[in-house]
Amino acid sequence: MSTETSETAATPARHVTSRSAAERRYLPEIEGLRGAAIIVIAVYHIWFDRVSGGVDVFLLLSGFFITGSLIRAAESGGRGDTRGPARRHGIDPARYAARIVRRIFPPALAVAAATLVMAAIWLPRATWDQQLGDVLASAFYVGNWRLAENSVDYLASNNGASIVQHYWSLGIQAQFYLLWPFLILACAWIGARTGRGLRGALAPALTAVFAASFAFALWEVAHNQAYAYFDTRARLWQFAVGGLLVLALPRLRLGRRTAAALSWVAVVALAAGGLLLDSTQFPGVAALWPVTAASAVLAVATAQPGAGAGRLLNARPLHALGRLSYTLYLWHWPVLICYLATTGRSSATLAGGLGVIAVSLALAAVTRWALELRLKASGFGQRTVRGAAVLGAASLALVLATGGAFAGYIAYERDRLDPETVGAATHPGAAALAEGLDIAPDDFVPSTLDAADDRSPELSDDCNQSMEGYELVRCDFVGDERAHGVGDEQAHGAEGEHAPGGDGQAHEDGTVGGPDADTARTTVVMYGGSKIWHWLPAVLAVAERHDWHVITFIKNACVIATEQPNTSEERYRSCAAWNDAAVEAIVGIEPDIVLTYGSRIGYDAVESFPASYGERYAQLLDSGAEVVAVRDTPSPRFDVPACLDREGPEACAVDRDDYYPEPAAFDALDVPEGVHKLDLTDYICSAVACEPVVGNVLVYRDDAHLTNTYVETLAPYFEAELLALADAP
Repeated sequence: MSTETSETAATPARHVTSRSAAERRYLPEIEGLRGAAIIVIAVYHIWFDRVSGGVDVFLLLSGFFITGSLIRAAESGGRGDTRGPARRHGIDPARYAARIVRRIFPPALAVAAATLVMAAIWLPRATWDQQLGDVLASAFYVGNWRLAENSVDYLASNNGASIVQHYWSLGIQAQFYLLWPFLILACAWIGARTGRGLRGALAPALTAVFAASFAFALWEVAHNQAYAYFDTRARLWQFAVGGLLVLALPRLRLGRRTAAALSWVAVVALAAGGLLLDSTQFPGVAALWPVTAASAVLAVATAQPGAGAGRLLNARPLHALGRLSYTLYLWHWPVLICYLATTGRSSATLAGGLGVIAVSLALAAVTRWALELRLKASGFGQRTVRGAAVLGAASLALVLATGGAFAGYIAYERDRLDPETVGAATHPGAAALAEGLDIAPDDFVPSTLDAADDRSPELSDDCNQSMEGYELVRCDFVGDERAHGVGDEQAHGAEGEHAPGGDGQAHEDGTVGGPDADTARTTVVMYGGSKIWHWLPAVLAVAERHDWHVITFIKNACVIATEQPNTSEERYRSCAAWNDAAVEAIVGIEPDIVLTYGSRIGYDAVESFPASYGERYAQLLDSGAEVVAVRDTPSPRFDVPACLDREGPEACAVDRDDYYPEPAAFDALDVPEGVHKLDLTDYICSAVACEPVVGNVLVYRDDAHLTNTYVETLAPYFEAELLALADAP
């Protein structure tokens, strides 16, 4: 994790005030603090899979160094230095950017390129597209925003860990590096015109940044913590604290005993934070803990150098780790991810974790020697702004070239795994179970490279609501075609905005709308979460044959229970409100059939029957529809395509009784009159096991959802079972 020193941030001034000279005094405890921070990061990542607070320390240190460096450059006014033609208030933006590029780009982008090679060798094929996208986003320092979007995308949230997931902090730092000079320059301009000086203008500005960003972090953590964790806006307060320390520490006075006690408390707090803090409260209240601890270390190091834990922080091993902290941060995560992928473990053993650390240390040392020490000594990209730009471009080109090669290899593998012939005889899918067919093994479809995208595109586009969204989203299909502009009265959100399903889009021939829903013989509503939606290919096959109008109300990870398990969380509050709105809309539609959940197999991967489903069925029956309650499909809760890549079909099968410990429970379920129970389990699992591949067709695209390809093979049996239950033409 990079934390810039004054050397890498701005040109040192030849003429500085005594206060600036004091601020530039070398504080050896900071090197030890870096070493301590990387230790807690690595330990908690490798053995505990917890947030440690170590990254928060690095963000604060970046704020401390960059703010101090820019202040000194601005206050120097460029005296004695005529090398920068574009200096503003002593800050040369080009030279500032050049120093950032020299320090940050070569190690980060070289490791990013190496992770693509590691992914190709050690990670499952099923994750390759994801890893390539993550690495490219990280190379452009926007990886934090990609991770933020994926964190709230229910479909993407099932992805495996990114091999560059830790680059989120580098993205936030890079965005901070771009923003901060403008803040300093603005304050310098205001200070010069008001007579308050740079520091007089900067103190309230940093206080305002801290207050606004921290308040935003508190709000976003309460409403969408997964997104907040990667959100630059919710992290700016940590940089602001670093900047405020630059202004405050020269005035700080601490007694020796007080400083000693404070330093020990700070170091212990930093070490214990990962065990004591609630990871779901970062970057809000929980992040105050490591930020405060690091601030205390800086305060003691400034006021009473060497006091208390200063001796520990000045120890040679910690200083050595501090010097390696950036490259060690870059390497420890991809090495850990590859270790876990190859061993099939979810966490490291003691010996395995020590091995991860040893390999990471070796790679970090080599990377630092080559790309920090030797590169600097070589002079390449070190002397001029143009040279730095060439160095940065070369570093980025390395990632792009490696990414292009990896993309080509992915395409090659996709073609290699594509069977020469695909048809009912060789790839019957569900028919193999339904008809008892003896099928010779062949390359299955879709391959694990394509599994994640083998779903109806509308599910990840405009026909579903997110886990924390409230608006009711409606989509209409007549036969097997999407119908636009249908049901506009139900297609409005809480604020009157037009929902995506009723967008009245104009077609190429100038007409608006789609197939005629008014002439459809039967109206069917699909209502529930994504495990109702994955039946869409089968439903549309029936709709095409029987002239049905299909309406969908889908919200990801939302059960139809009238009582949600935890209304303190946004996802459950929104689910409750969404269910009420969906039922109200369904009653207004008066459909012929409502297709919804009949049981639940959730994160514990065992079938259950929420008691309040019966109440929800009664509400749906008020619409005049027949309700078809579908028995929930097995949810392995491990990534099936990745498991197939790693271990093969036999190791990825699960005993049917593990999902359905009481096989007859669904048949025995007491439901109101007008509710029909639909059990399709025999078309997914044999009497003994639920296999990942049936009839040479991949059953699951992730850890819970069926592939469209498999559901399409199941469609004839779905049609027969459904029409036998419901009174539908």
